[in-house]
Amino acid sequence: MNKKKSLILCFCLSLFCTMNAQAKLALNVGIIYKKGIGKGFFLSTEQHSIEQVDEFETVSVQMKNGIRAELAAFYVRSKEYGPSGFVRIKGGIYNQKGKLVKTLNDPTLDIYLENSKKVVYEEGEEQIELDIRPASI
Repeated sequence: MNKKKSLILCFCLSLFCTMNAQAKLALNVGIIYKKGIGKGFFLSTEQHSIEQVDEFETVSVQMKNGIRAELAAFYVRSKEYGPSGFVRIKGGIYNQKGKLVKTLNDPTLDIYLENSKKVVYEEGEEQIELDIRPASI
Protein backbone atom coordinates (compact mmCIF):
# COMPACT_ATOMS: atom_id res chain seq x y z
CA MET A 1 0.00 0.00 0.00
CA ASN A 2 2.89 2.37 0.83
CA LYS A 3 4.53 1.74 -2.54
CA LYS A 4 1.30 2.55 -4.33
CA LYS A 5 0.93 5.87 -2.48
CA SER A 6 4.52 6.86 -3.10
CA LEU A 7 4.19 5.95 -6.77
CA ILE A 8 1.07 8.11 -7.11
CA LEU A 9 2.79 10.93 -5.21
CA CYS A 10 5.87 10.75 -7.48
CA PHE A 11 3.64 10.77 -10.56
CA CYS A 12 1.70 13.81 -9.33
CA LEU A 13 4.88 15.69 -8.43
CA SER A 14 6.48 14.99 -11.80
CA LEU A 15 3.31 16.10 -13.58
CA PHE A 16 3.17 19.28 -11.50
CA CYS A 17 6.84 20.10 -12.17
CA THR A 18 6.46 19.73 -15.92
CA MET A 19 3.49 22.08 -16.17
CA ASN A 20 4.40 25.45 -17.60
CA ALA A 21 2.60 28.37 -16.00
CA GLN A 22 2.03 31.10 -18.54
CA ALA A 23 -0.23 34.09 -18.38
CA LYS A 24 -2.49 34.44 -21.39
CA LEU A 25 -2.64 37.62 -23.43
CA ALA A 26 -5.54 39.42 -25.03
CA LEU A 27 -4.97 42.01 -27.73
CA ASN A 28 -7.55 44.73 -28.19
CA VAL A 29 -6.95 45.65 -31.84
CA GLY A 30 -8.46 48.48 -33.83
CA ILE A 31 -7.82 49.10 -37.53
CA ILE A 32 -8.93 52.42 -38.98
CA TYR A 33 -8.72 52.99 -42.74
CA LYS A 34 -9.04 56.58 -43.97
CA LYS A 35 -9.33 57.52 -47.63
CA GLY A 36 -9.36 61.01 -49.16
CA ILE A 37 -7.05 62.70 -46.66
CA GLY A 38 -5.99 66.15 -47.83
CA LYS A 39 -9.14 66.90 -49.82
CA GLY A 40 -10.92 68.53 -46.89
CA PHE A 41 -12.98 65.41 -46.17
CA PHE A 42 -12.30 61.72 -45.85
CA LEU A 43 -14.08 58.40 -45.57
CA SER A 44 -13.25 56.26 -42.57
CA THR A 45 -13.80 52.54 -41.98
CA GLU A 46 -13.09 50.81 -38.66
CA GLN A 47 -12.64 47.22 -37.49
CA HIS A 48 -12.27 46.38 -33.79
CA SER A 49 -11.51 42.98 -32.31
CA ILE A 50 -10.31 41.37 -29.09
CA GLU A 51 -8.04 38.41 -29.78
CA GLN A 52 -6.75 35.86 -27.27
CA VAL A 53 -3.12 35.08 -28.03
CA ASP A 54 -0.83 32.35 -26.75
CA GLU A 55 2.83 33.31 -26.70
CA PHE A 56 4.25 33.53 -30.25
CA GLU A 57 0.89 32.58 -31.79
CA THR A 58 -0.04 34.70 -34.80
CA VAL A 59 -3.55 36.11 -35.10
CA SER A 60 -5.07 37.99 -38.00
CA VAL A 61 -7.63 40.81 -37.94
CA GLN A 62 -9.08 41.62 -41.36
CA MET A 63 -11.41 44.32 -42.62
CA LYS A 64 -14.04 43.66 -45.31
CA ASN A 65 -12.00 45.66 -47.83
CA GLY A 66 -9.03 43.27 -47.41
CA ILE A 67 -6.79 45.38 -45.17
CA ARG A 68 -5.44 43.19 -42.39
CA ALA A 69 -3.02 43.08 -39.50
CA GLU A 70 -1.16 39.92 -38.54
CA LEU A 71 0.10 40.06 -34.98
CA ALA A 72 2.07 37.90 -32.56
CA ALA A 73 2.61 38.87 -28.93
CA PHE A 74 4.74 37.65 -26.06
CA TYR A 75 5.89 38.86 -22.67
CA VAL A 76 9.30 40.53 -22.60
CA ARG A 77 11.44 38.43 -20.27
CA SER A 78 12.59 40.10 -17.08
CA LYS A 79 14.34 39.21 -13.84
CA GLU A 80 11.11 39.72 -11.90
CA TYR A 81 9.08 36.85 -10.50
CA GLY A 82 6.24 36.05 -12.87
CA PRO A 83 5.52 37.54 -16.26
CA SER A 84 6.81 40.97 -17.14
CA GLY A 85 4.47 43.92 -17.52
CA PHE A 86 5.81 44.58 -21.01
CA VAL A 87 4.49 42.85 -24.11
CA ARG A 88 6.38 42.77 -27.43
CA ILE A 89 4.27 42.85 -30.57
CA LYS A 90 5.53 41.51 -33.89
CA GLY A 91 3.78 41.35 -37.22
CA GLY A 92 2.70 43.57 -40.05
CA ILE A 93 0.02 45.60 -41.78
CA TYR A 94 -1.17 44.46 -45.22
CA ASN A 95 -3.05 46.55 -47.81
CA GLN A 96 -6.08 45.52 -49.90
CA LYS A 97 -3.85 43.67 -52.39
CA GLY A 98 -2.21 41.60 -49.64
CA LYS A 99 1.10 43.45 -49.84
CA LEU A 100 3.03 44.03 -46.60
CA VAL A 101 3.12 47.83 -46.22
CA LYS A 102 4.39 48.23 -42.63
CA THR A 103 6.29 45.87 -40.36
CA LEU A 104 6.03 46.01 -36.57
CA ASN A 105 9.35 44.22 -36.00
CA ASP A 106 11.81 47.07 -36.49
CA PRO A 107 11.94 49.06 -34.32
CA THR A 108 10.55 46.74 -31.67
CA LEU A 109 7.05 47.53 -30.47
CA ASP A 110 6.94 47.09 -26.68
CA ILE A 111 3.73 48.04 -24.89
CA TYR A 112 3.06 48.00 -21.16
CA LEU A 113 -0.05 46.02 -20.18
CA GLU A 114 -3.31 48.02 -20.34
CA ASN A 115 -1.62 50.81 -22.36
CA SER A 116 -2.08 51.32 -26.07
CA LYS A 117 0.11 52.30 -28.99
CA LYS A 118 -0.76 53.42 -32.47
CA VAL A 119 1.08 52.53 -35.64
CA VAL A 120 0.25 54.60 -38.71
CA TYR A 121 0.95 53.87 -42.37
CA GLU A 122 0.22 56.63 -44.85
CA GLU A 123 0.54 56.67 -48.63
CA GLY A 124 -0.91 59.41 -50.78
CA GLU A 125 -4.48 60.09 -49.69
CA GLU A 126 -4.85 56.82 -47.78
CA GLN A 127 -4.01 56.07 -44.18
CA ILE A 128 -4.11 52.85 -42.13
CA GLU A 129 -4.01 53.27 -38.37
CA LEU A 130 -3.47 50.28 -36.09
CA ASP A 131 -4.26 50.67 -32.39
CA ILE A 132 -3.06 47.86 -30.09
CA ARG A 133 -3.76 47.45 -26.36
CA PRO A 134 -2.52 44.26 -24.64
CA ALA A 135 -4.12 42.84 -21.50
CA SER A 136 -3.36 39.87 -19.30
CA ILE A 137 -6.15 37.30 -18.95
